[in-house]
Amino acid sequence: MFGTIGHARLKPGRQGQLDALMDDWRQTVRPRIPGAFLNLIGHTDDHPDALVFVALAQDKATYRALAEMPEQDAWYRRFTEHVEGEVRWKDVEMDSVPT
Repeated sequence: MFGTIGHARLKPGRQGQLDALMDDWRQTVRPRIPGAFLNLIGHTDDHPDALVFVALAQDKATYRALAEMPEQDAWYRRFTEHVEGEVRWKDVEMDSVPT
């Protein structure tokens, strides 16, 4: 799987809006992504406003196609309204390990 791990700081009082925005993504953008996709969002244990998110597509080509979708770009621009400063990204290739 290929994707990104991101870090951002949520603006105060925006958790409900972020939850609604994530629901919107699952309904409007996710159905357009072929194949397996893993999307996780949470926060560090000691700072509830310190967001950590993981987005992994089935392969690099699928992830790159998602990044180029106008719907994803529009969604991301709305997302940035709820965080302080720049989102820090790190693209990753992950191997799945059977459990």
